[in-house]
Amino acid sequence: MSQTSSSWPSASTLGGVAISLGKSAIQISADFAPVPGLGPATDLLFGIIQLCQNVPQNRKAALQLSDRCHRLGLVLRDKYTAKENVDAAIASFLACLQLIRAKMAVWANLGKIKSFIQQEDIAQDIRACHELLTDSLSTFHLISQVENHSWQAQFQMNAQADHLELKAQLSNIENSQDIILAAVQTGNSDVKSLMSMVQQWLGDTDGSRTHNEVANLLYDLQINTHEPLPDFHLRRGEVVRTGDFPVSGTVSMDIYEGRYLGREKVAIKVIRAVNLNDDDLREKSLRRFMRECEIWKKVWEVDKGKHILQFYGFCQRGVPFPFMVSPWQSNGSALPYIKRIEKAGFTIDYFKLIKGIALGIEVLHNMDPPVVHGDIKASNIVIDPAGNPLLADFGLSHIMEDITGVSFSQSRGVSDSFRWFAPELCVGQGVLSPNSDVYAYGMTVLELFTHQPPFSEIKHTSEIVILSVQESNPLSRPSRPTSQQVVERGLNDHCWKMLQACWAHRPSQRPTIQQVLTMLPQ
Repeated sequence: MSQTSSSWPSASTLGGVAISLGKSAIQISADFAPVPGLGPATDLLFGIIQLCQNVPQNRKAALQLSDRCHRLGLVLRDKYTAKENVDAAIASFLACLQLIRAKMAVWANLGKIKSFIQQEDIAQDIRACHELLTDSLSTFHLISQVENHSWQAQFQMNAQADHLELKAQLSNIENSQDIILAAVQTGNSDVKSLMSMVQQWLGDTDGSRTHNEVANLLYDLQINTHEPLPDFHLRRGEVVRTGDFPVSGTVSMDIYEGRYLGREKVAIKVIRAVNLNDDDLREKSLRRFMRECEIWKKVWEVDKGKHILQFYGFCQRGVPFPFMVSPWQSNGSALPYIKRIEKAGFTIDYFKLIKGIALGIEVLHNMDPPVVHGDIKASNIVIDPAGNPLLADFGLSHIMEDITGVSFSQSRGVSDSFRWFAPELCVGQGVLSPNSDVYAYGMTVLELFTHQPPFSEIKHTSEIVILSVQESNPLSRPSRPTSQQVVERGLNDHCWKMLQACWAHRPSQRPTIQQVLTMLPQ
C-alpha cells in the first residue's frame, strides 16, 4: 500500500534523537524551515530515514543514500540563504526524493528471504538512486566532481560490507532457524534462489569454519524444504569421501562412504569405466551428466524420494573418475536385506516389496518423456529405514552409453546383468525401453521370491544369452520354482502368470508397468 507524506513520522514524533548526520528530527526541520520550497523535503527525508532503519539488508548502502539526500538538501538550503535562485533545483530534488522513498518502501517490505536473494538487485537500485540525484542536480551545478567520486567510492565500500554482513548472517548458526522457517513459509522459486546463492558461497569458504556453517545451513534448507541442490555438479566441497577403500562395488563401479554437506552419510559411486584423464571423455562426461541432472531434478520433484533413491549430484573435479552421490541406505540392497530378515525369524511382505518396486518403475515410465532404468535387478534396489524398496542408479546405463559410445548391453562390466536382460538387448546394439524394464522387473520378482538370480542353474551367462533370443525354445525362460518355501512367499499361479506376461519375447506383447500393477494384489 502506498503512503502519503502525512503518514510518515513528523519531527515531533521522532523526537530529539539523532537520526541523520548527527542531527535530530527537530534540528533537520529547523534547518529546512527557512526555505519555503524545502518544506515537503522534510517529510520525504523523514520517510526515507525511517525506511532505512527497516531495510533487512543493504543497510549501510541505504544509510549512505539517506545521508546523501540530507546533505544535498543542506546544499540547497545554503544556496537559497546565499540569495541564489534554486526553485527549479528544489523541484527536481523533491521529485528525486519521492522516487527514492517509493523504492526504499519496496526494499523495506521485501522480507528476510527476498531481501537475501535480491541483495544484488537492491544494491543496483541504490546506485541508480544516487545516479538519479547526480543527474538531476548536476544541471544546476550542485554536484561537484569531488562529491560525485566520493559517493561512488563510499558506495563500493558499503556494498561490499553489506555483502559480507549477509554472508555472516547466513553462516551464523543462531540465525539458521529463522532463515529456515522463513524459507519454508515462502514461495518455491524464492527457496531455490536462496539455496543457489548459499551453494555458490559454499565454494568461497572452502576449508574454513564458515564453510561448515554454510554447509549446515544448506543441508537444513534442503531437508526442511524437500528441494534438491540447485546445482547437481558438486564441485564446492558439498561431499567428502570418508574412507580410503571402497566398501562394495561392481566391475565398473566402486562404492565409497562419504559425508554430504558435513551432515549426512552418503554413498559415493565411482564410475571406473570413464577415465577423466582423457579430455574427450571428460567433456562428454560433463555434458551428459548435466543433461541427466534435469531428469534427476524432475524425478525428485515428482517422487520426493518415496520410490526412487534420490541423487544428490555428481562430481568430476579433481578426481580421475566421475562419481555420483546418493543417500546411504544402512539396510543395503534388497536381496541381502530380505535374507537377513527371514533368517532372524521375521516375515517379509513380498507383495508389498514387489509392488513398491513396480511403483518406482511407474514413476520413471510416467515421466515425459519416459525414463528407462535400464538395469533393474535386486542389487539395484535398496531398502530405506522403513523397509520400503527404492530404485537406485536409474539412467546410469544411458550415461555410460553416451559417454563411451558403446551400447550398455555390450559394454564392459554388465555381463552379470544378462540374466535380467530382455532378448532384444542381446541382439545387435540393443535398445533400452520401458518394455525391457518390464522384462527385467519380472526377473527381479523371481530373484526375490527364490533368493537366487534368474537361470541360477546355468553357470555361464553366454548360454543364457543364446537361450533368451530363441523364441520357440521353452528353456529360453526360467522354469517355475516348485519349492514349498517359494510358494509360501507368494509365488502362486496368479503371480507366475504375471511373470510369464512380463517375459513375452516380443516387447509389444509385454504389459506396461501400469498393467503389471493391476495384476498385483491390491
